[in-house]
Amino acid sequence: MSELTVLAGDIGGTHARFARVRASAGTVVLEDQHVYDVPGSASLEALVAQYLLDYSGDVAVAAIGIAAPVVGGKSNPINLPWAVSEDEVRSAIGHAEGFLLNDLLANAWGISELGPDQFEELQPDAIGLGGNRAVCSAGTGLGIAGMVAIGDRWQPFASEGGHIDYGPRGSHEDALLLYLREQHPDWEHVSAERVVSGPGLVHIWEFLTQTGRAQAGGELIAAMAAGNPGMAISQAALAGSDPSADLTLEMFVHAYGAQAGNLALVLLSTGGMYIGGGIAPQILPILRRGGFLKAFQAKGRYDGLLEKMAVRVILDDLCALRGSARFALTHLEEHG
Repeated sequence: MSELTVLAGDIGGTHARFARVRASAGTVVLEDQHVYDVPGSASLEALVAQYLLDYSGDVAVAAIGIAAPVVGGKSNPINLPWAVSEDEVRSAIGHAEGFLLNDLLANAWGISELGPDQFEELQPDAIGLGGNRAVCSAGTGLGIAGMVAIGDRWQPFASEGGHIDYGPRGSHEDALLLYLREQHPDWEHVSAERVVSGPGLVHIWEFLTQTGRAQAGGELIAAMAAGNPGMAISQAALAGSDPSADLTLEMFVHAYGAQAGNLALVLLSTGGMYIGGGIAPQILPILRRGGFLKAFQAKGRYDGLLEKMAVRVILDDLCALRGSARFALTHLEEHG
């Protein structure tokens, strides 16, 4: 590919995704996509270098999304076997136009690249004035990002809002907070991520079953032991096969909705709340039942505002990769 291109990447704990995008295309069209295993890889630089060996050609700008805060061009992700830096990206591509992005920042950049069929609308836009957007994504962790409205465009920005204190809203959630404090004194504080995430699903289930609020069946316990426990709980809840899973997902979606509602108020996201991450698309039937929106809207004097905000689930699992590409293309357009 001799035409001027940018390199986009999305690095997770298991897989590293890369693609090229032609700078002349205007829109993000991912080409030469490839996925590499992260476990066993030597470094980020090695992964980028391997991709450029497999798909040769100069890169005008490279932007790589990482599931961790990026400060001063460096990051030390807890789910990766190595620290990362922009210097590695720049070394691999042979010049200074290499950048790291927080993965939720990459998701925010990617939202404008998606079409209507790549969202599930939980609540329509009844405001109609545009404005700031927010991204709230539960997966392995809880990612938060925002998009400030500037004229007819949005400027994404990163956040570590998933690590704010968990705020219980009733007696059951009060009890959950006390339980997590007692079980995990080493945490120092109970963050929203400890509840609204894949591991958070398991924490809620343990709370319900260990305090006698729910009883799990043998089939679910075996499935949790055999594989991904959070996934097993979600699947059991979707199938209606275990009452402890049903209660867990009910409590989870209420906590998720409340957290999204908090973010909507903080950012005044009249341009829409976007729900990302790997969990929401998998539990859409449960999200549609109304518990998520009920908790999202339940903000006392501001119920009326949140009832009018668009709430959309991101269905495209390449949103972050598209966002990294859009960031790189925008940098190329603005800086040449």
